[in-house]
Amino acid sequence: MNDKIEGDLNNGSPWGSGSGGNGGGKKPGGPWGNGNGGPRPVRPVKPRANPGPQDFEKAVEQLKSRFGGGRKGGPNGPGGAKSGKGIPLPLLVLGALGFFLVVTSVYKVDVGEEAVILRFGQYSRTTAPGLHVKMPTPLEIKELVDVERERSVDIGTSSENLMLTGDEKIARVAYSVRWRVGDSADYVFNVADVPSAVQDVAESAMREVVGKTTLEDLSTSGRDIVAQRVQVLMQEMLDDYQAGVIVSQVELKEAQEPRAVEQAFLDVVDAKQDAEQSILKAKAVENTVIPQSKAQGDQLIQEARGYKEAVIADAKGNAARFDSVYQEYRRAPRVTRQRIYLETMEEVYKGKPKIIIDGNAGSGVVPYLPLDQIKKTNN
Repeated sequence: MNDKIEGDLNNGSPWGSGSGGNGGGKKPGGPWGNGNGGPRPVRPVKPRANPGPQDFEKAVEQLKSRFGGGRKGGPNGPGGAKSGKGIPLPLLVLGALGFFLVVTSVYKVDVGEEAVILRFGQYSRTTAPGLHVKMPTPLEIKELVDVERERSVDIGTSSENLMLTGDEKIARVAYSVRWRVGDSADYVFNVADVPSAVQDVAESAMREVVGKTTLEDLSTSGRDIVAQRVQVLMQEMLDDYQAGVIVSQVELKEAQEPRAVEQAFLDVVDAKQDAEQSILKAKAVENTVIPQSKAQGDQLIQEARGYKEAVIADAKGNAARFDSVYQEYRRAPRVTRQRIYLETMEEVYKGKPKIIIDGNAGSGVVPYLPLDQIKKTNN
């Protein structure tokens, strides 16, 4: 009798019999079967009213089965709920909604970044690095912008970028532009494609500056000045566009004549160097000849002045002597005239051989003249 009662109790228990021999080979009534690995009973499935559920309903069913809907057991079983029942659907929906609100409301901004918050598609605010909270998506969305990374664009390095210079020559120009984000909101909203805009502005500014610079200055000492002017002009243009960009540096890598006319340009440079050398030589000769000419001119001027003073003094002396002779002539004309005659004759015959013949020596006598001796004296 007791065995019968115990067997009935075991057969009516939800866990079935703990032994493998009781029950006369019948299947136990427990949901996990017997301890000998017998087949488990199949859980009855409640028929659905709609045979074709939507994706959302499938997801809810999966959540239900994962969070307790598929657990089996009695009132005291490990599931903690009645057999065949899981978490209610409204509770699952509220949990999923809360999880979605938390995930889309809390966000983190890394170091070197800024987050631009858009509320209903309109700019709301800009947040710094750190952990922040916003309204859930899609009420507010965020745009992360890297404000510390320096971007660069190279122009004319892979192909010939030809430009017209201020002296109407053609130059091959290659340069690079470095820039970074200055204002996150302007960077996100005002210009659709900021890198392309920076490149277009750089090409426009470079052509404008090169068009006012000679090829010689562009390829020699004026390269740094050209780069600074391009940087200033680019910043002004980007500020007018409100692009939120700061131009860090403009580096002029190459600025020279095209390869097709490179040899001709070198010939022109050589000719200019030769001309400069000729000019230097001419200046050296000029620095030597001009001082010598000036010295000779000064010497001639001094000699002329001395000759002038001598002539004037001589003339004044002659005039004074004439005046003195005239005064003597007025006092004694005959004596003065005889004296002038004698002085004149003395001056005329001075240094000449002379033969003096007395006029009163006698008439009819032929004077003897020693011609041979006179001839020797003259020789």
